[in-house]
Amino acid sequence: MDIINQIIEKLSKEEIRNFKLFYGRSASSEDRKDLALFNYIRASGDKFDEQKAIKKLDYNLENKNNYYRLKNRLIEDIGDSLLLLHTHKNELYELLQFVQLFYIYYSRNLYKTCLFYLRKAERLANSIENYELLDVVYANFIRLSANMIEIEPSVYIEKRSSNAVIIGNLRELDDILATLSYRLKVSQNFGSQDKDLLKQLQGKVKDISKRTTSGFGKNLEARIYHALSKIFLQQHNYPALEKLVKESYQKFEKEKWFDKSNHELKLQMLTYCANALYKIGSEKLQRDGYQKLEGEKFNESLEYAEKLGEEIQAYGKLHYEKYLFFYYNARYLNYSVLDPQHALKVLDEFEREMRKKENTYYDFFIYLNRAATLYDIGRYKDSLKSLVRLYINDSYEKADKSFKLKIEVCELIITFESSDNETLQYRLAQVKKAFASLKSEPQFKRDFEIIQLIEDMSQVADYKRDDKIQKKIGQMLKAKFDAAETDAEIIKYQRWLGEKLKK
Repeated sequence: MDIINQIIEKLSKEEIRNFKLFYGRSASSEDRKDLALFNYIRASGDKFDEQKAIKKLDYNLENKNNYYRLKNRLIEDIGDSLLLLHTHKNELYELLQFVQLFYIYYSRNLYKTCLFYLRKAERLANSIENYELLDVVYANFIRLSANMIEIEPSVYIEKRSSNAVIIGNLRELDDILATLSYRLKVSQNFGSQDKDLLKQLQGKVKDISKRTTSGFGKNLEARIYHALSKIFLQQHNYPALEKLVKESYQKFEKEKWFDKSNHELKLQMLTYCANALYKIGSEKLQRDGYQKLEGEKFNESLEYAEKLGEEIQAYGKLHYEKYLFFYYNARYLNYSVLDPQHALKVLDEFEREMRKKENTYYDFFIYLNRAATLYDIGRYKDSLKSLVRLYINDSYEKADKSFKLKIEVCELIITFESSDNETLQYRLAQVKKAFASLKSEPQFKRDFEIIQLIEDMSQVADYKRDDKIQKKIGQMLKAKFDAAETDAEIIKYQRWLGEKLKK
């Protein structure tokens, strides 16, 4: 995707409206090709064709220079429009504007005006604790002192020196964090060397916090938390994620660092902790089997989910809409293990909530999980009905083909369990044909083995007495696979295979 397509695709309605107003103020004629190109890119989306755009704009296909100049001018105009719109919506953007205005007025020898904007920039840079831009501000105070007698350069030289120590520490922290992040990305374990780096990070945070405002330690801790939690999620390292989130959450609570400005961070921590605990419980369940089910991790996950439910009500339901799904999702996942009947009630409650909002965006989630839970409690026909509702939903048509495969393998398992062999044979043929293009891809090997096993089992009188099938099931149970692969399985293959093995 070209850069201009990416830019236009991410524009909000407000930004589009602002750009057209900006364009209208600068338009020199009624027929502007830059606006025509803008509208064509918006309308085309992923199907944008540059050759068609050139023809549509009456440019010469042999000499495309005029088209590329137009495209570059459009990128610049959109950038100017965004700057005008957002400058006063963000303190960092406003600070950059003060610095920019200093340079404009300095070039015009308007030194009193320069001092006015430098003072505003200094106050704001200190307020938002942007020490790198504060260094630029102090450098310009020193520069301006050559033209204004009322500026004592030694004052700003001293301030700049103190600020340089903070910047040096911040850069050192960034270096440690980058090194740790890289090591965790390429390593599967959180080793002793990584722990040493983490201790260095924490020590550096304390050192910097002593030199800055009392709130700066909070910002650094949040920065480290965001970096590490992202890595642990990518690695599916849920024990490390649980430990990180719990320690970070407890520290923020103890220091009374949570407030309205970072309330979303609190909601994210609660969400991550609930999900990590559920994942740890699920992995233990797969290792030990359902007959050894211990609800400790699932119950603890539910506690964090309920806390999330309380917190999304805070500050006039700030971020309520965004985190409502995570609240219901965490409750459903844990109850699907501990109490499937209650899990169905959670889905019904979530569906009623979405209907009140006239929001059908989560229908896919509701129908799919309802089908899986109904299967778990042996209501196979009702489970299949929920899948039918899923198939006719608009979201299913747009779903990724690899995910559709997982869903339709799930349907084959449920149909097999329902003993409807006629429908099963019909659907087996359909699924194999529909997903034939994925069969040669290694990541789908296990899915196609399940499909073949279902077909084999459906063609014998008693698969538990068939030595060939039982041997195959045993081999599939022993096969190594990445635990992350199970995340997309609607019905967990390992558990289902275990049930098919003759005891």
